[in-house]
Amino acid sequence: MAVISTSAVDAYIEKHSRRFVDELKELCSFPSISNHGRDAVQPARDWLADRLGRYTDRVETLEAGGMPALYAEVPGAGRRKLLLYEHYDVQPVDPVDLWDSPPFEPSEKDGRIVARGVADDKADVMARIHALETLKQLGEVPVTLRFLIEGEEEIGSKTFEKIAHDHAAKLSADGCLWESGTSFDDAGRPTLQFGCRGLVYVTLRVKLLDFDQHSGFASIYPSAPMYLVGALASLRDQDMNIKIEGFYDKVVNPTESDRRMMAGIDPEVEKRRKLVGFEKLVRDPKADQVIEQMLFLPTCNIAGITTGYQGPGSKTVLPAEATAKLDFRLIPDQDPDEVLELLRKHLDRHGFEKVEILAGEGEKPARSDPASAVARTVIECVREMHGEPVLWPFMPATGPMHPVVADLGIPTVLPVGVGRPDNRIHAPNENIRAADYINTVRLMCRIWERFGAG
Repeated sequence: MAVISTSAVDAYIEKHSRRFVDELKELCSFPSISNHGRDAVQPARDWLADRLGRYTDRVETLEAGGMPALYAEVPGAGRRKLLLYEHYDVQPVDPVDLWDSPPFEPSEKDGRIVARGVADDKADVMARIHALETLKQLGEVPVTLRFLIEGEEEIGSKTFEKIAHDHAAKLSADGCLWESGTSFDDAGRPTLQFGCRGLVYVTLRVKLLDFDQHSGFASIYPSAPMYLVGALASLRDQDMNIKIEGFYDKVVNPTESDRRMMAGIDPEVEKRRKLVGFEKLVRDPKADQVIEQMLFLPTCNIAGITTGYQGPGSKTVLPAEATAKLDFRLIPDQDPDEVLELLRKHLDRHGFEKVEILAGEGEKPARSDPASAVARTVIECVREMHGEPVLWPFMPATGPMHPVVADLGIPTVLPVGVGRPDNRIHAPNENIRAADYINTVRLMCRIWERFGAG
């Protein structure tokens, strides 16, 4: 297997960098908002299928009743296989009036590309396609690449587990590069993660009357909001002590290896205090305990409450109904289905049996070995290109990683990409640095070359 020189790779990428950015912007022009339905995401998927089809004759869709994933396999010269996970769907753009430019008309300003989905996750998608182009044009791809570009990550990856199980043989690999996540911390240091927290997201509803009443009847009619607020208050206290019986039974403690990794992470408490505006953190942890608490303390968060009158002035009303949305961030080895069952039992046991759980969805937490071959390769390449990386046992956020890591047994790492704290992911004016994008293409080529040589 002939090795393509780093200088040749960098020269090709530099020569075509303007086109690479323009093609990324073209992908970002598709409003592939998955919660708008299949028709919304189809054009982006077709565009990507055509682009990948230039480099392989094996491009197909994989589906299990939800938004189809796109799969492509590129044979490589080496014996190893590498799974590449990304997603082509994006978040809604609301509130649209806070965008400085139309979210699906990508713009450039001060070295940044601004568009919905550019950071999450279309830059990863295109960086890997452009890295593939680069190696194909210069010689041969050193490792067999298996692209898996999901279409419903932003709506909970509802059918991803079934897709992974149904196509386990096709997705089998020696390692997986996940989407990149937050790649640089506030100090500009590269970061790598080896897993993610889990999630349970539920909608609760209480309806005690057939319709809203004059508040003068509050002395005799039951209040749905008060009932729901009481139920919510029973779940946890202000220090994130969750009172659901059995909730902590499967929570694992950090290992010494975890603690060594976390010791290298700067919690940046004062910077975040100025940015976010909090007075003190939950439980007021010492600086050396902040990261451990953030990763290993599961949560019960009220994401939203809706009830009654919210307009200008006053309206004396006794609302008939109240709803709330909750999310629980889970850590190994908690299971979303078990947590949902424990929540129902808690509500019933504490007199809140009239709280309906309208919807519940979740993803399991996932952990991968930071000493795996793919992890070591990524660490070495990042170290050479960006400096010593900061290692996280897993990221605070959630992704559909469990089927790949646990069920398919594929070692997985979130590599360095375009992610920075100021990307405004999920917010108006989502953006990346164009230079970060080009460097991500360069890094992909280096990782593939080194992993393929193993």
